Amino acid sequence: MSKLANIYLEVGKRIRLHRKANNYTQEDLGEMLQIDQSYVGRIERGEINITLDTLNKIADALQINPAELLESSKKGQNREQSEILTKIDTILYSLKSSELQIVLRLLKDIVSFKRV
Repeated sequence: MSKLANIYLEVGKRIRLHRKANNYTQEDLGEMLQIDQSYVGRIERGEINITLDTLNKIADALQINPAELLESSKKGQNREQSEILTKIDTILYSLKSSELQIVLRLLKDIVSFKRV
């Protein structure tokens, strides 16, 4: 897979993550963007090249900064870690700030307990 194709795939995965975190279907997102849901699916699978304008429209619909769709995974993560973190992100993105504070405290407690 070429480096460019990999970028489209990674961006597509992030679009899917944020779409699911907002509880939108591909059809919902397609309606917001005035494009067919099959086109949304092709974007999410990294099958097509999207313009920066389209990327910006998607980010607006998902209520995020376009840069969040372009940020690459942390180096050193293996595929399994990346998939697990994506699932965790999907859950966390749907939470309110107050709920995220609770999750953060719990995670800190778990990590500190693990170190004992």
